[in-house]
Amino acid sequence: MPQSKNRKAHKHHADFVPHKKERKSAVSIAMIVCTILAFGIARFAELSVIGLVCGAIAGAVIGYFGGKEMDKAFDKN
Repeated sequence: MPQSKNRKAHKHHADFVPHKKERKSAVSIAMIVCTILAFGIARFAELSVIGLVCGAIAGAVIGYFGGKEMDKAFDKN
């Protein structure tokens, strides 16, 4: 029969916070918003299909870097 009273007590980590939620990144939201805006601008400019795709890609790139900067700004607080 195991003798549980003879076991060593396990250590509790002091930095563990069970209810702390991780903050989500703003990169994906900024990419989606900027892609839609850039696609809309290209659409109203009546560009070709290649222009629409290039506008959407440019919007996604701008949204990526804009989202990274927003994350940095939010982390300072």
